[in-house]
Amino acid sequence: IQVDYVFTNTIQQDLDVPVAFPMPPMYFGMSDHNEIENFKLWVDGKPQKTEHKLVVLLDDKTDISDKLAALGWSVEDVDSFMQYEDLAPGKPPLPAEWLDSNNAIRFTMSNYFIWQQHFPAGKSVSIRHSYTPSVTSGVPQPASIIIGDYAKSTCLDKQTQAAVKKREGEYGVDWANLRYILTTANNWQGAIKDFQLTIKKQAPTDVVSLCFDGELKKTDNLTFEFHQKNFKPSRNLDLLFVRKPSL
Repeated sequence: IQVDYVFTNTIQQDLDVPVAFPMPPMYFGMSDHNEIENFKLWVDGKPQKTEHKLVVLLDDKTDISDKLAALGWSVEDVDSFMQYEDLAPGKPPLPAEWLDSNNAIRFTMSNYFIWQQHFPAGKSVSIRHSYTPSVTSGVPQPASIIIGDYAKSTCLDKQTQAAVKKREGEYGVDWANLRYILTTANNWQGAIKDFQLTIKKQAPTDVVSLCFDGELKKTDNLTFEFHQKNFKPSRNLDLLFVRKPSL
């Protein structure tokens, strides 16, 4: 993922503020997801170091990052607990109020990349970042399970569901889910002045589905694009990719 921003300080006073770029909440379940290790940032064309922070939010509002860290629980411990209900060896159990009636966690865990930024009065600052996103995937799954898990979040309509079923092999379909937080742009002053979205499949026969308020145009067998001035996102990106297994 590559993103370019231009931020303009519209007041007559310099600003020095922390900037935090959040990643989507981690998914815990019977799947694999890669860590984000190559987040790179440039400010006015010059590389800028960032600080990595794990943010834990209870019910999406109360920060319990320090409390979870004090218990000694890691991301791997939480993943093991969610998949197998294994308690972290030698560590205290999670507080009961952090769990729901099904013993599932009520908190989310997200990676944040943070840096201190200087915004000169009345001037613009160009910021660019790039990284390989964390992709949730796993072994082939029956088409019915993928449709059940992702039909709502990625807007799988009847036609696309039929395409997913058509690609089902002996062991199901290959699949991957990618999410990107887009609605934070609504915190800016005004809309995104010039928004360009490009989505590329790996093979022409792959199926891609997402909920999106704009019209995606197919520009070739692999690529979908959307371009709009003054774009106001109403939801985050949540993409599902499906293909027929190679074996």
